[in-house]
Amino acid sequence: MSEPQAAKGARAPHLAEAGDVLPGQAGEPVVEQVTEQYRRLLDAVEDVAVFETDAAGLIVAWPDAARRVFGHRAEDIAGRHFSCLHRADDVAAGLPQQWQQAAARAGSARDRGWRVRRDGSQLQAACVMHASAGGFVVACRDITVQEAASEHASLAESRLQLLADNLPGTAVCELDLDGTIRSWNVGAQAVTGYAAADAIGKPLALLYAGPDAAAGRDRAALEAARACGQWAGDERLARQDGAIVRCQTRMVLVRDAAGCPAGLIWTARDISDALRLELLESGNRRLQSFLAILGHELRNPLAPVRNAVEVIALTPDADARIRHCAAIIDRQLRQLERLVNDLLDVGRVTAGKMKMELTPTSYNDVVSNSLEAIRPVLDAAGQQLVAELPAVSPHVRADANRLGQVLLNLFSNATKYTPRGGTVSVRVQVEPARVVTIVSDTGRGLAPVALDRIFNLFSQEAEAGSRSGLGVGLALAKAVVEAHGGAIQADSAGPGQGSTFTVILPRAAAPRREAAAPAPAPGTPPRRRVLVVDDNADSADSMAELLNMLGHEARAAHGGHEALALAGSFRPDCVLLDLEMPDMSGYEVLLALRQTCAAQVRFLALTGRGTPEDQQRSKLAGFHAHLTKPLAIDALSRALADPATGASPPQSDR
Repeated sequence: MSEPQAAKGARAPHLAEAGDVLPGQAGEPVVEQVTEQYRRLLDAVEDVAVFETDAAGLIVAWPDAARRVFGHRAEDIAGRHFSCLHRADDVAAGLPQQWQQAAARAGSARDRGWRVRRDGSQLQAACVMHASAGGFVVACRDITVQEAASEHASLAESRLQLLADNLPGTAVCELDLDGTIRSWNVGAQAVTGYAAADAIGKPLALLYAGPDAAAGRDRAALEAARACGQWAGDERLARQDGAIVRCQTRMVLVRDAAGCPAGLIWTARDISDALRLELLESGNRRLQSFLAILGHELRNPLAPVRNAVEVIALTPDADARIRHCAAIIDRQLRQLERLVNDLLDVGRVTAGKMKMELTPTSYNDVVSNSLEAIRPVLDAAGQQLVAELPAVSPHVRADANRLGQVLLNLFSNATKYTPRGGTVSVRVQVEPARVVTIVSDTGRGLAPVALDRIFNLFSQEAEAGSRSGLGVGLALAKAVVEAHGGAIQADSAGPGQGSTFTVILPRAAAPRREAAAPAPAPGTPPRRRVLVVDDNADSADSMAELLNMLGHEARAAHGGHEALALAGSFRPDCVLLDLEMPDMSGYEVLLALRQTCAAQVRFLALTGRGTPEDQQRSKLAGFHAHLTKPLAIDALSRALADPATGASPPQSDR
C-alpha cells in the first residue's frame, strides 16, 4: 500500500480530543489531505485550533479553526515560528523549543499553559504536538473557561474547608446517603478524637456509643434527614478514648444540579461546656435561694434570743452570774449574726450581685465602730488592743456598713487565732492618695504557701483538729474592698509569728460642711403603744417584754387574725409586723389594720428578710421602715423615737 493510501485508510481525526489529528505525507499540508467532510467538521469546532509546522517549527498550514481561536489570518502568520503564540517569558525560558524537542524524540508531546492571541489577550490551552514526516501537527484546545470554573470551584471548596476547620468545637463532615463518612474536618477530630484516616470510609455509627448504635439512633437520624431534608437533635457521641460527649447534631440533605440526593452534611457542636455552665448557674441560683431561706430561718430564732439578752441587761436586780451568762450569750450571738450575714453574702459574691452605696465617709468613725463591736470579745479573751488612729479623720468613698463588716472580720480573725494574753494592733496611716489600715496580731501566723489562698471562698488555714469558721470572711472582705476600688493583702513571718492584714483604700475629699440643723431640745423619748405581731410566739413575747422594759406599752399577737382582734381594744400608735405568717401575710394585716387604726399609726416591718428588693416591696406597700431580725436595741429605740423613721437606716442584706 502506497503512503497516500495508508493516509487515506487511517482513522479520521477525533474532534473530542484536540491533539488527535492525522499527519499527512511529508512536505504536503495536512488540510490538503483531509476530506472536505472532515474540513467542514474541523471548521465547526469552536475551541480547537489545528495547524502544521515544518521541521524548524515554522507554520506552513493555518486552517480557519486556528484563526477563530488565535485571531491570526493565514496570510499573516504563515512562515512565522509557532512560538509567536507563546508568552514572551515562556519564549525567553525556552519552553516552546523544549516542547518541540520532546515531540521530536517521543513522536508526540503534550503541553498545558498560557497562549497569546493576535490582539495580545491570553488564553489557557491544552495542546499536543505530533511529529510527522517533515514537520509537526499541533492542536490547541481553549480551556480558559473550564480552568476558571475549576479554579473558582477549588477556591470555593478551600474556603468552605477553611471555614469548617475554624468553627470552634464543631465537627463538619460529608456523608454518603448510606451514612458512610466522606470528609472530616479539624473540628471533627477535636470533638471525637478520631483522625481523618480513622473516620473516612467508616459508617456514622462509629461515633455512637454501643447502646445508642444498637438502638439504631444513627439510622433513625439518616432516615429522617433523607425523608425530610434535614434533622436536628441533641445526642451523645462516643469519643475514640471512650468518653461520652454531649453534642447538638444536625444533618442536611445535599442535592445535585438535577435535584437528586447526592449526600448529606453532618455537623455536631460540643455543648458539654454549655451544659456544665448551665448546671453551675442553676446550682448557683439554688444556692442563693437556699441561703436566703437559711438566713431567714436562722434570723427568726436569733431574734427572741437577742430580745431576751437585752431584757436581762436591762433588769436592774439581775444576779451577777445571770449578767455574766447574758454577756457570754451576747458575744456568741453577735458571732452567730456575723456568720448569718456572711452566709447571705456568699451567694451575692459568687453571683456578682453585691451592691454598694459609696458616699464620702469618715474613716475614723468606721474603724471606731468596728473596734467597739469587737472589744467585748477581746476583753473576754484577755487580749490587749492597740489602736493608732490619725488625729484628723481621713475620708473615703465607702459603704460604711460593708466596710465595717470587713474590719470586723479582720479583727475577729485576729482575736480568734491569737492566744490569751496576746496583742491585736490596728494602725491607720494617711497618705496623699490613699488610706492604709494595718491589722496585726501575735497569733499563730501563716505559712508562706497560705498567703494567697486564704482569700479563696471556703478556704481555711488551720492545724489538724482546730478548724473553725466557714472560710468565707476573708473572701468577702476581699470582694468588698475591691468593690471600693482598694486592695487587701496578707503577710506573715511564718507559723507562730503572727499575721498582718493590710487594707488599702483610695482617699476621698471630705464632704462640704452644711449648716447644722438646730439640735432638738433634750427630753424624754416618746412613750409608744406598740403592737408586736409575729407567728413565732417567743419572738413576739420577748420583743413585747423588751419594749415594756424600755418604758413603752407593748402587747404581743401571735398571728394576723389575733392582731386584728387585739388592735380595736389596744389602739396602738405603732405596729411591729412580721411579714411572713401562716394565717395572714404582713401585707394583708397592714391593709386590714389601716381600715381600723388611726391615720397616724406607724407600721414597721420586722422580718428576717432584708434584701433591697424586700425593702423596696415593704416601702411600696406602705411600711414606714423595714427592720431586719435580730434587731439591736439601739436600732429599735431610734426607729420608735423617729417620727419619720429616718434617723436610723434599716439593716440590709445588700
